[in-house]
Amino acid sequence: MKKSFACFCVLLLATVKCFSQNNTDQLASEQTIGNAIFLFAPVQREGVTEQRFHYAQQILNDTKSASKNNVQNLNAADYWNITTAFVILKEPKSHIKAAFDKAIHLDGATICSYIKVMGTSSLDKLIPESFLPFYSNCAQSSTAENSKFNATEYAENNKLNPDLVSTISMIQLHDSKFRMTQPVDWSEQKPLDERNQQLIDSLFNVYQTYVGRQLVGKQFESTMWLVVQHAPLEMMEKYLPVIVAAVNQRQLDEVPLKMLIDRIYWLKYNYQIFGSQGSQIKEADDKTRDEIIKRYNLN
Repeated sequence: MKKSFACFCVLLLATVKCFSQNNTDQLASEQTIGNAIFLFAPVQREGVTEQRFHYAQQILNDTKSASKNNVQNLNAADYWNITTAFVILKEPKSHIKAAFDKAIHLDGATICSYIKVMGTSSLDKLIPESFLPFYSNCAQSSTAENSKFNATEYAENNKLNPDLVSTISMIQLHDSKFRMTQPVDWSEQKPLDERNQQLIDSLFNVYQTYVGRQLVGKQFESTMWLVVQHAPLEMMEKYLPVIVAAVNQRQLDEVPLKMLIDRIYWLKYNYQIFGSQGSQIKEADDKTRDEIIKRYNLN
């Protein structure tokens, strides 16, 4: 009997090991990572603190919950979150690459906008072969797209106001004009940022709402948020309720809102809630994080 039980244990361990190996292989592929992530159980690796491990688990759990455990509901923002969690967990390079590749495949423009705000998040060192070509093309493609962009045609195709589309396109171009070069030439970028902030104020005075998906289409839904994210704290706090409403009304994805909340809390209290401002800035405790999630109706 003891021998039979021992054999059963060996067989069980082998099965678990096999399942884990197959799951790991799936995580390493852009084609299969979506399904695999719902079965993925992170392991706390050497060098990952208890707090960072718990935070990465929270990111993954939030992503699964928001998608209702359906791979079809995962979007580029979700795969960016998964990439972030994998970086924190010190997952193998292949896992990080698979998540990042999936994110940029689904919506490269959105991921470009996140990188403009957050920086490289160490991806330039962790997966240079994927990240660096994409990063170098962000500013170039943005400029090329704007040089070829036909506001009238885009507006007509999407039943939008061509004057508003033209204005928001110019704002987006100016937001990244010098920001994507290293080092950033702030003497050139700062005046453009200040002009953009004035334009966003003017647009809000006219429309009395977030200028998002319904007014300017998917291509420019993040532009107003980008300007606010790069603005002084006073403007961030002014537009925080507006951006909260935009997320609730599905005019903007949830990730930009989390990034704005992080930036505000960092500047005001020297800590962040969701970890978007980098590992050098301390994170809030679980109680504070739960309160913020509840306050802003976040997943």
